[in-house]
Amino acid sequence: MTGELPQKAILVCPKCHSDLSQNADQLVCAGRECGQRYYIMDDIPVMIPGDADQIRKDILSAKQETSMFDRTILGIPLYRIDYNVKKWLYKLCGITLPKIEDQRGYWLNRGAVYCQEFLEKGYRDFEIFFQDIVVRELQKLKFDSIFEAGCGFGWNIKRFKKEFPQARVGGLDFSHTQLCNGKRSYLENDSLELTEGDATMMPFRDNAYDVGFSLGVFMNIHPKKIGLAIDEMKRVCSKYTVHLEYDENHAAADLRERRAFKTNIVSHDYRKLYEERGLRILTFLSAPDFAASYESFLQGKKEQVERWESWEGASKYILIIAEKI
Repeated sequence: MTGELPQKAILVCPKCHSDLSQNADQLVCAGRECGQRYYIMDDIPVMIPGDADQIRKDILSAKQETSMFDRTILGIPLYRIDYNVKKWLYKLCGITLPKIEDQRGYWLNRGAVYCQEFLEKGYRDFEIFFQDIVVRELQKLKFDSIFEAGCGFGWNIKRFKKEFPQARVGGLDFSHTQLCNGKRSYLENDSLELTEGDATMMPFRDNAYDVGFSLGVFMNIHPKKIGLAIDEMKRVCSKYTVHLEYDENHAAADLRERRAFKTNIVSHDYRKLYEERGLRILTFLSAPDFAASYESFLQGKKEQVERWESWEGASKYILIIAEKI
């Protein structure tokens, strides 16, 4: 039987923000006109609105599925076919396909293997450059709690707990397989608050955390929904929002070209999105600000990840810190 969740006090129904009661392996919304049920699976509250039984079935099915990276056509990996079709439609015809509106199904599948892929195929060796930048910037701020929207298997929140041991640290992700990988094989601290949920409908109370953070996650949110995600960050974070995200206005030309045809990556103007909502921009860093430290970081490294794409460089992300005033 599932015990009391460590984050129970800050959880609310993402549909109506009403309180929740816990009954064995379920949380139930107390709102009179809602009554939404949410299963607790693998000691993780699955705070996704909808048919709770169907959501549970989808998760159980995803755990058994073959990874999309293991699927082939005539011996050719399916993901490479998909990538190259989109690439050459863009290169030869100038055609870009619509952006994916909902990536939860994709990450339910890929999440089963992403932890191993990230740790073993070269991603970590380069992404740590940006993680180090975030830690240095967080050290300048005062906070008692922090969560990551799109925490995956917990690479960043594990580091946050190490660097800020007195802080309450949480992670939100809509991929149950990612969260399970973190809980079972990567995270070592049981105090980390793992919650399954959507960044556009967060299951947290107002001002539940002092700081909210994302790395390469909001760039996967469709333009129709990005305003919802930004509003949720403003609502849930009492002090600061910190993003490391893709902004094509501050990216190198070759990177913009490489990403133009990808249907899962979207550029957003985070400065504008937060300023429109009355937040103050404390910090904004882009590739020129990273240049010196990036060149030093690259010494002795090959800009190649093992899987198949080369590293995307210092302009992969901008860093922005917005303060709630």
